[in-house]
Amino acid sequence: MKLTSLLACILMIPLAGTAWSADLVLNEYNAVPEIGGFLKIGKTDLRFGRREGNGGDWFELVIVTDHLDMRGWSIDIFHRTGEPTVPGPGQTLTTTQLTDDPIWADLRSGTILTVAEDIDGTANTYRPETGHWWINVRANDNAAGRYITPTNFVVSNDKTQITIRDASGVVVFGPSGEGISPLTGVGSAEVFKLEATPAASTTPFSAAYTDGSSSSFGLPNPWTDITGPQVQDFSALRSSVPYYPLTSVVINEVSTHNDPPEQDWIELHNTSGRKIDLGGWFISDGSTNLMRYKIPLGTLIPSGGYRTFSETTLLFSFSGELGETAYLSEGDGFGGMTGARDYVDFGPMENGVSYGRFPNGSGPFFRMSSRTQGARNSIPDLGPVVINEIMYNAQGPAAAPLTGSDLEFIEFRNSSLMDVAMAVDYGPAGIFPWRVSGGPDFDFPPAAMIPAEGFALLVTFDPLLEPLKLAAFRTHYGLLPATPVYGPAGGRLDNYTDSVNLRRPDTPIVDTAPLVVRDTVTYFDFGDWPTSADGGGSSLERIAPHIPFTDSTRWAASLIAKGTPGAENSVLDVPEPTTASQLLVGSFGLALLGINKRRRSHA
Repeated sequence: MKLTSLLACILMIPLAGTAWSADLVLNEYNAVPEIGGFLKIGKTDLRFGRREGNGGDWFELVIVTDHLDMRGWSIDIFHRTGEPTVPGPGQTLTTTQLTDDPIWADLRSGTILTVAEDIDGTANTYRPETGHWWINVRANDNAAGRYITPTNFVVSNDKTQITIRDASGVVVFGPSGEGISPLTGVGSAEVFKLEATPAASTTPFSAAYTDGSSSSFGLPNPWTDITGPQVQDFSALRSSVPYYPLTSVVINEVSTHNDPPEQDWIELHNTSGRKIDLGGWFISDGSTNLMRYKIPLGTLIPSGGYRTFSETTLLFSFSGELGETAYLSEGDGFGGMTGARDYVDFGPMENGVSYGRFPNGSGPFFRMSSRTQGARNSIPDLGPVVINEIMYNAQGPAAAPLTGSDLEFIEFRNSSLMDVAMAVDYGPAGIFPWRVSGGPDFDFPPAAMIPAEGFALLVTFDPLLEPLKLAAFRTHYGLLPATPVYGPAGGRLDNYTDSVNLRRPDTPIVDTAPLVVRDTVTYFDFGDWPTSADGGGSSLERIAPHIPFTDSTRWAASLIAKGTPGAENSVLDVPEPTTASQLLVGSFGLALLGINKRRRSHA
C-alpha cells in the first residue's frame, strides 16, 4: 500500500458521531485459488465459470448513488504477503483506471460492477431499464482498454485491500478488504464479501464484511445467519429508475463514408409508442466532447418514427474511412447533459454504404444492403464469403506428425456462383489481402481464392512448408484435394471464448487499405452454446449461412464427428435465398419469404 493510501485510510476512520457516505462500495472479492476450486474445469458453472467458490482474480463493486459519473475513476488493488504494512518486499500495488467511455457517464443506483483479470467483459450489454444491472469488464485485455486500462492484478487470500478514487484522485471508498479492523482475514477456500444490503452508509470497516464460503459473481451476495439463509436486497436501490430514453430512442443507422455531394448522416429511431421531444439532446463523434451538437428545442420524433441529421446540420463529419464512434446523449434542455443514452462503435466503412441495426431498432449493427435514410432498415449485406465452421477444441488423437492444435480450423464458405479472390488488386496502389483477426490472425496470400459455392480452411500450421502435416490433416478430416487450406494462423482459438472476424480491404488511402468487417462471430463454451463442440468431437456449424445473426441461435454442434470441413454443414436450419428476400424476425427466430433454393445434403 502506498504511504498516501495508508494515511488516507487513517484519515477516513469515522470519528464518534461522524456519518459515513459513499457513492459505491466494495461488495465482494474472490479468495479461492484457481487450482482445486475452479469449477470451470468440470463445466458445471454457467456464469463465466466464476461462481460458487470458483477461483480467478476478480472483485465486485455496487453503485449506491444514482446517476453516478465514474469516468476517469481509479481502483487500487493492494496485496501483501507479510509485514510491513507499506509496499516493500512481498508487497504489490496495482492501479487500474476506468476510461472516458460513455458507459461510465451515468451509472444507476443498484448496478453491480465486476472487474476481472481473466474473464471476458460484457460492459456493452449494460441495460438497467431492461433489468440487466451487471457490468463486467476484463482488466488485462479489455478491447485494448476501451472500458478500463489493461492491468494484470492479483486478488488473493493474503491481505488483499481495495481503494476506490474519483477522477481527481480523492479516495471515495476504502481501503477495504482483508486485514481491515475488525477483520482478521479470509481463508484460502473462502471469499471476502459484504453480508448486508449495500448502502451509502456502508463503511470500509463494517463488521458486515466477513468471510464467506461461496461467491456470487455479478449477483447479490447470499449468506446464512442465526435466522437462516439471507440475500442482499437491491429493491430500494433500484426502485426509481425510469430509464426509458435508452431503449426508446436509439442510433439506428449511420452512413459515414461519402464522397461529395453525398453527406455523412446519422439516423435516430423512436421505438416507443409515444412521441418524444429530443430538444436539448446531444450528438457527438467523440467521448471527450459529448455535447458537440445540441438538437434544437422542440425537435419531436413521432412514435415509431425516424429523425436524420446530416453533416451540414451537425457541422461535423464522421471518419468513416478509418472508423469512429457515434454518441447520443440526453440533455436537460438548458445546456446540461443528464446521461449518455446510446452509442455505436463502427470500424472502417465502405464508400456509399450504411451501417444499421438488424432487426430494425433493436439488433446489432451490420453492413446494410441498401441505405434507408428516414425509414425502416433494409436487410444486411452478408457474404458472399462467411465464417461457416469452427473447430476450436479438436478431439484427438492426432496422427503423427500432427499435434492436437494442428486439428483446429476455421472454415470459410463462398455462396456465390463465382470464385472469390481473397486478396484485392487495386492496380498501382498494390494488392491488399483479406484478413482474419481476433484470436487467430492471418492475411490471405496474394493468390488465395475460395471457389464458387465452395469452401476454404484456415489452420494453425503452414500447409506449404509442412506438406506431411497437410496430408495427415486431409486424411484425418477426409478433406477433398480441391479444398484450399491456408495458414499458418497466428495465435490459437481459445477453448473458453474467442472472436473471429473476417475483414475485406476497402479502397486504399495513400498506401494502406482500410479493412471493413464482412463477418464476425464470438463463441463461448457455456450458456446456450453447444458444449459438445468444446472437446466433445463436434465442430461449431453455422446453421443459416445467409442469416446475419452471430449469437448462439445461429450456431450448432455438428452432428458428424470431426465436423464437416470442406463440405456442407450437417445442420442447416434455413435454406439459402436466391434473392434479397425480406427477413422477418419473430419471437423465436426468422422466417424467410420467397425462398425456394434447395439445400444440398452433406457429402
